[in-house]
Amino acid sequence: MSLILTKYIKNLFMFRGVHTISIDNKGRIKIPSRHHELIINACDGRMILSIHPEDDCLLLYPLADWQKLEFKVGALPSLNIHTKRLKRKLIGHATECEMDKVSRILIPIKLREYAKIDKKVILSGQGNNFEIWNEATWNKHIDNLDSLSKREELPPEISQLSL
Repeated sequence: MSLILTKYIKNLFMFRGVHTISIDNKGRIKIPSRHHELIINACDGRMILSIHPEDDCLLLYPLADWQKLEFKVGALPSLNIHTKRLKRKLIGHATECEMDKVSRILIPIKLREYAKIDKKVILSGQGNNFEIWNEATWNKHIDNLDSLSKREELPPEISQLSL
């Protein structure tokens, strides 16, 4: 496999798993060690943290992946109300953060308040980014998704997957 393809695949499927972690009294969370090297290699520890425009959680992206997303959002029609909402929530709340030497990132108080993050958080790998949730909110959200999915027909794209 070519080096470019290998790097693409590595970056595409970088973050997996659900981790329950604690937030310290300064508002920092420790990134699990299994992701530390990937983050250093992908972005030298430089990441972007923002609010999710639809859910009560935060999004954490390596800088390069965030810049791709930001470019796509910036290219949307600026007078569209949905674009304005997306830009103001996602881009407007974006904060640069850098992983420190012991793999911690600081979550600013405004973002902690938005996601109601206090003691226990869920760090959920979503491929090229993480979601950061209040633990209780995460559990309610998963239960709600399970309930909603039982009421709707499975889309063909999903039913054709072989697991």
